[in-house]
Amino acid sequence: MNAPKVALRVAEWNERDLSGIWDLCRQTFDIYRSVTRTDFLELYRHRWLDNPARTEQHTLGWVLDTPEDGIAGFVGMVPVRMKLGDREVVGASGTTFAVLSSYRAYSVSLYKKFTDWGNQQLLIDVTSGEVGNKLHTHLKQGLVPIPVGQMDHQFFWPIRPEIPVRWMLEKSRWKTWAPLFGQPPFSWLLRACAWAKFRCHRRVQFSGGNLPVESVEAITDEYTRFWEAHKHQYGITTVRDQRYLQWRHIDVPPAMNIVRMFACREKGQLNGYLSLMERNPEMNYYPGHFRVIDLFYDRTRPEVLQSLMNHAFEVARAGGGSLFEVSGMSPEVMDQLRSQRPYEKLRGSWPYWYKTPSSDLADVASKAEWWPSSSDGDSNL
Repeated sequence: MNAPKVALRVAEWNERDLSGIWDLCRQTFDIYRSVTRTDFLELYRHRWLDNPARTEQHTLGWVLDTPEDGIAGFVGMVPVRMKLGDREVVGASGTTFAVLSSYRAYSVSLYKKFTDWGNQQLLIDVTSGEVGNKLHTHLKQGLVPIPVGQMDHQFFWPIRPEIPVRWMLEKSRWKTWAPLFGQPPFSWLLRACAWAKFRCHRRVQFSGGNLPVESVEAITDEYTRFWEAHKHQYGITTVRDQRYLQWRHIDVPPAMNIVRMFACREKGQLNGYLSLMERNPEMNYYPGHFRVIDLFYDRTRPEVLQSLMNHAFEVARAGGGSLFEVSGMSPEVMDQLRSQRPYEKLRGSWPYWYKTPSSDLADVASKAEWWPSSSDGDSNL
């Protein structure tokens, strides 16, 4: 039997490709199962067309186009701007690597299209899972892990631990028992057991975090000035100017997760900011799951970090949160948060990889200090 003819080509912003990518994502990823076509297009418009880092050198991605099954594979790109040492570099983050099972033989060819782009521009993969780790390690296409400790650590503070416990029960092989724990007396038993399990991991409350914190509704040029004044404290990080912050944290499509941004000020002076995401439970997340996705502040003042974290936690708790998470952050942040007794969990894979197009950038990337966040590239986007 002859193998079906498959075209491996650049993805285009048109009806056929976008509808095919949407259908492929719904078949491949749990988070897209209930996403409508309209919401999916809005998400990709935000990621791609509205992205302030996008240039003529960027491509939407690559697809496996088949006569029988339409779009059977896809790997996309999210344009990024990053500070590497003293330079600002335009690059891209990989996103949404998906292939139908009957076309897995083409996975490596699709993957190499993605990695070959990194021969000319900075390339990052910030949401790499087990499959991505294997491809990066064994195919040796130039992607290497960022030299940062604790990137595979996740910190959790269960606020109402019975909610994620029951959610996990509903997704497990014991899911037929889940309805039983939704009513007394079993719901009381579940709550008591969950609280007993996580009683030591339930609050972020730095004693030194007493600076005033306010909500941010719009990004002004003050934030660009703050970036310019403090970027020297950061070796390698995402460029955080006014356009980026407005796009990444304020102009978020309603169909996505809810993002709130908070600024720490003292006598009117901006000292730092934090972004907090509430995950959309319709995208297969715990109800009430809050996660810190970005943090940028004057690093000479740890009380700014502490004040922002205290405030974010209280917002999550007051907002009916069940779980507060911090992960994908700098070891400096994680080390300070460890004093707040989080429940620690290790990922099954290393999430953050990069590839540089030149030896001089490779030298900077291997020696300068990275400041990662959970809003780099396509992370939580």
